[in-house]
Amino acid sequence: MLTVLVAAAVVAGITGAWSPCGFSMVDTLAPDGYAGRLGVTLPACATFTLGALAGGVATFGGLALLGSAVGAGTPASATVGAAIALAAALGEARGARIVPQVRRQVPESWRRRMPLPLAAGLYGVLLGLGFTTFILSFAVWALAALSVALGDPALGALIGLGFGAGRALPVIALAPAAGTHRGAAAHAAMAEHPTILRRLRAADALALLLCALVVGTTEAHAADVLARGALNPSVIPGAAAWDLTSGQGVLIRGAATTTLPGRYPALAPGLVAWREPDRIVVAAIDTLAPVSTVAAGGADALALSPRWLAWRVRAPSGDELFAYDLAAPANPARMVAAEAVPGELGRPALAGDELLFHVATGTGSRIEALALLTNQRRVVRSERRALLTNPSTFGGALVYVRSTSRRQQLRFGTLTRRPVPGDRVLYGTVPTGRRDANHERGRRRHREGPKSPQPLSPRPKPGVATTLWTTALDATTAYVTRLVKRTGRPLEAEILRVSRQPRG
Repeated sequence: MLTVLVAAAVVAGITGAWSPCGFSMVDTLAPDGYAGRLGVTLPACATFTLGALAGGVATFGGLALLGSAVGAGTPASATVGAAIALAAALGEARGARIVPQVRRQVPESWRRRMPLPLAAGLYGVLLGLGFTTFILSFAVWALAALSVALGDPALGALIGLGFGAGRALPVIALAPAAGTHRGAAAHAAMAEHPTILRRLRAADALALLLCALVVGTTEAHAADVLARGALNPSVIPGAAAWDLTSGQGVLIRGAATTTLPGRYPALAPGLVAWREPDRIVVAAIDTLAPVSTVAAGGADALALSPRWLAWRVRAPSGDELFAYDLAAPANPARMVAAEAVPGELGRPALAGDELLFHVATGTGSRIEALALLTNQRRVVRSERRALLTNPSTFGGALVYVRSTSRRQQLRFGTLTRRPVPGDRVLYGTVPTGRRDANHERGRRRHREGPKSPQPLSPRPKPGVATTLWTTALDATTAYVTRLVKRTGRPLEAEILRVSRQPRG
């Protein structure tokens, strides 16, 4: 999907060069134009390109961020985006007049009042924004709608880069050669042969048709099952570990699977930890020979790093998190966080000397990072009326589960404080709760006005409750436990894996 969307953006950008602004840019940057010499043309072409790329990212990345903020990124919104792309493809194939149209050109005075490289950069921004000058293709509107519908800021930024590159390419290819015979002939062909524009619009139509097909038929972020009957994943390069639903921990290294002497396994480079009835054992991953043991009755979630061991204990009064410094074995474990009922603390995760965990309350939730050396706490994510749970981290990246009454999502972002809508949705499914039908039996929903009734959130299948739970993360892949409870059957658990990169 990524490849198709970016290719469509490049073609749409190239088509836009056949506007009055595109012709003007070639004349402006040409050595025999306002540039005056090739030594000015080349840096002006560079700033023009950078400006076009920045404008494209601002428009399409911003629209995708808006879509994420309003809850887009669902199959329903993707279907709407695909329908708009299909309608735009039909318009392009017929060569229909572009409506709505922006009848505005770039300010001509800039090239007279400013150094040309600066003016060229600003011209590039205006053209890259897409909606500040003449629009030559329905693809611009369709790509804007798709950016909102998919609600993926990273994907929107890539679409913007493709559009900006397409806007810049004809200009920087023609401007340096405008004074030559070939360059002048190519520039004249742009203005005198409308067949070229018709062919470009036909290419836009084909690209938009492909966009409609891939967006309408492919989940934006697909997941596959890594292990069935398994939950609570922990991963490091070359190894993985998880619990089986039978209550036993396992360690997987290549094709070998080793049964561990305890539950709730956690991995760090060269180390593996598990919980036995009254203690936690930290062992060498190669031999399972213990290197440290810590008394810890009741631990039900572990995290491990080369220096630290952390675990959670659920008590009648609330949840508690403990940390133990493996580099100072003489020091006892200490409680580092607690939350009284009805609140809860989530499964811990370690990033160097920082401990990550979620805190859920009656009004919302947050993901916190605790510096174990200084005891300073910071909030990484927070949201009212939503559950942000079970974070994992790798190399400055963060993955966690967001659950609302409308959707469950596996979200991916950076390990810095930022709003939740800025994170990318890797995978989504139906909510855990089940809404009612929104009308009485024998009745139907009230309709009044063109936007009534409002669409309802999806519901799980009858007799099925699905929950996204614990996570893990490595350099290329995110992992999440999916719990499925079917009426009259035992709880099912499986670990899903999904690429942390946008789909291509």
